[in-house]
Amino acid sequence: MSANGKTTHALDPEAPGLDEETRRRRRLLASLHALPVEELFKLMVRSGIYTEDGELTPPYSSDEASAARPTD
Repeated sequence: MSANGKTTHALDPEAPGLDEETRRRRRLLASLHALPVEELFKLMVRSGIYTEDGELTPPYSSDEASAARPTD
């Protein structure tokens, strides 16, 4: 927490020098961070990341190399 009692985040959307697109992404991440775990899980199920049983869906559970995932 900061001196004014607000919770501080490393990805502050109001940090100086950011473009509007970065600010928008950081605000979205902050809103996701604030969701209760149950709501975040429901969102991930609706998005196709998890099944209702809590298993990762095939695109996210694959062990195949991905350009978005380091191989080391």
